Amino acid sequence: NCSNVSSRFEKIGRIGQGTYGVVYQARDKQTRDIVALKRCLAHHESSDGFPTTTLREISLLKEIKGSGGHPHIVSLKDVTVSSSRSGVFLVFEYAEHDLATLVDNHFKQHQSSPFRESEVKKLMLQLLDAIAFLHSRCIIHRDLKCSNLLYNHRGELKVADFGLARRIGRDNDINDLSKPCNLTPKVVSLWYRPPELLFGLERYDQGIDNFGAGCIMGELLLGRPVMDGRNEMEQIQKMFDFLGPPNEDEWPGLKRMPVFRSGEMELPKQWQSRNTGKHILDVFRRWKRTAGIKLLNGLLKYNPNHRWKAADALDADWFTEMPCPTAQSLMPTFPTKHNKTP
Repeated sequence: NCSNVSSRFEKIGRIGQGTYGVVYQARDKQTRDIVALKRCLAHHESSDGFPTTTLREISLLKEIKGSGGHPHIVSLKDVTVSSSRSGVFLVFEYAEHDLATLVDNHFKQHQSSPFRESEVKKLMLQLLDAIAFLHSRCIIHRDLKCSNLLYNHRGELKVADFGLARRIGRDNDINDLSKPCNLTPKVVSLWYRPPELLFGLERYDQGIDNFGAGCIMGELLLGRPVMDGRNEMEQIQKMFDFLGPPNEDEWPGLKRMPVFRSGEMELPKQWQSRNTGKHILDVFRRWKRTAGIKLLNGLLKYNPNHRWKAADALDADWFTEMPCPTAQSLMPTFPTKHNKTP
């Protein structure tokens, strides 16, 4: 049931624009609730005139809501259209921030993260719980990054933007997630893209989300992306520097993967990047918590078959050692700076 957007909502301001749509802050005229209106852009439309990514996003979010929802997945409240019926709007619960903007703005001023370690623990518990929930329902997000993680004034993280999300597996059997399926490798934003995609594989599973969670964890701790290549080849090199190069013992068949077989990239024969200070142990040299490094390494393993699953990561020792995760009511709040011009 699509209601009319102008008769029901009053636009307050434009929040931002992503690949698949423009987002506005608005007020529901009936309930007076503040909501987020996501207008879907037409250039991603399918042949019948309705955006394919929007159909997928609506379908998956309605399914999640129908199963009771999840406290750390953004809630789709409604679908509405413009008066001319030329535009489709998704109505979401409102969150004041996204983590990418918070991290980036703070780092520019202070060269550090806006979150303390105890607060990062709380954020990661929320994120991993949401990912585990999705994977238990055979859904992979495929675009986890800080800009797709919303943060509200109650200290709650919300996974958003399901335009690239996909269902995998048969008959809703979670065991089928162990059988990767053929999907497009051009998903996941570059800085969060896992090795199986960078190396050109077309078969992947929920492990791509778990790798993204590891990148997000590192970014929240450092206050900047851990691997920020300008193109795929540079991203692979930054991955080698940060994690050390992979090998056939860890990942059989590595040399036959498209990027190496084609000659685009060579596996380093001798690794010397520890001298550059770019390795994970050097980047976090002041961070003496071996349990934290263990979790980060587990989520960022090259071989997706060895990579930690979100549900297992929730049991990591890092979450139980000092400092303990910050209580929800004590999570920080930040000033809101949205453009108020609709």
